[in-house]
Formats: sequence, structure tokens, C-alpha cells
Amino acid sequence: MSKHRERPWIVSPHRDIEQLDDNLWTVSGDVPGVPIKRRMAIVRRADGTLLFFHAVPLRDDVLARVTEWGRPAILVVAHDNHGIDAHPFAQRLGLKVYGPKINLEKMRKKFDADGSFEDIPPDPAVSVESIRGTRHGEPVVTVRSGGGARVSLVFSDAFQNNSSKGMLLPFRLLGFGGGPKVSPVFRLFFTTDKAALRAEYAKWAAIPGLTRLVPCHGDIVYTDAAATLQSVGATL
Repeated sequence: MSKHRERPWIVSPHRDIEQLDDNLWTVSGDVPGVPIKRRMAIVRRADGTLLFFHAVPLRDDVLARVTEWGRPAILVVAHDNHGIDAHPFAQRLGLKVYGPKINLEKMRKKFDADGSFEDIPPDPAVSVESIRGTRHGEPVVTVRSGGGARVSLVFSDAFQNNSSKGMLLPFRLLGFGGGPKVSPVFRLFFTTDKAALRAEYAKWAAIPGLTRLVPCHGDIVYTDAAATLQSVGATL
């Protein structure tokens, strides 16, 4: 049995939940065994159910608050390397698990997956699609709030926004710090077509109502989201 399936529900240190919009919340915590932070997004779909992007086990009191917002239904996993807590999280909350079609076989070796992003029941408040030009087909999650007036883009690794301040030296040397970027590691090992990825950045920057960028790793971008994407995309 995969170690991911054997892993129990383990609550690592995490911050309080932050509400970003009327249907979007995030919570940041420690990556198990690695000295970096990760962020989980929680989206209330228009049908009243909850979609989770990434799996961060929560304290019981926090989990009780979350389940008051809607019925937990869907867990989106970026790819097999982001699924360390996917199995216990899905089991605890009774979630269906979805991942990139190109990565499903690898995912299923580590934890159960119900289907690909294309199999997620459509909903006007949130959509999930694989990013072109990425090796694992990792997703961008598009969240529409305020009746569609405001758009948030939620990322896994294709967009990061880490400050170098306080970052451990090995991670600084690998280029993870320095603000909004596609990290050198992602470019080298997880990008298959830079032109396609650059086109994705241009497409995102042109989204009407684009309000914020929410990375898994690093600080949320609250202002000049389109300009930030244009600047990062120009480096590819």
C-alpha cells in the first residue's frame, strides 16, 4: 500500500482561515517534512458545496467552521507530488478527488482519485483546468465572486510569490525567493513548452475583473494582478 494511503489525519501547524471574498477562503500551514509553507483554498460553489484545492488537515474547531459554509464535496489535487494528505483529507470529509488527466495514473498509485478535472461537475462560481506547457498538467483554479464581478486565480507551482527574507539559504540559492515568478526549478523540471506557458500568462492577464492571484507557495497578490502576470510571463 502507498505511504500516502497509510498516512493518518495529521494536523500540522497552520494559521487561521483568511476570507478573501464572499465564496473564497484560504489557510496556510507547514509542508510536512519540508521547511516551506503551503496554502489550501476553499471555494463555495454556486450549488452550495465546497471545493478544496490542496489538502491541509485542520484543527477540529476550524474544520467545524468550514463545514458551516457548505457541504464538503470536491478535492482538487495539483498532481501526485502534492497529495501527501489527500487520502486522509478525502476520507475524513467524504470528498471526491480529481487531478490532471495526464497525471492520474501516478496519482492512483499513491491515493484514490475519482477522475480528471474534466469530470468535475461544472459550476458558474469555479472552474479547474490544466495549464498548458506544464509536465504534470497542474491546474489553475478560477474563482468568480460577487456574481462574477471579481475573479481570483489560484495556483499550485506555476506561479509563486515568495519573499527571500527569512528563506533558508538552499531555497534562496535555488531561486525560490524574489517575489512573483516562475521559479527556475519549475522552468527546468516542470515546464515542457515555455511558449505555451507564456500564452497562458497572457490569457490570464486579460481576464475581465481579475482581482487577485493566490499561490500555494508565497504571498497573495492583491493589487495589479494583470500587470504582475504580464511581467512574469515576459520572463518565459
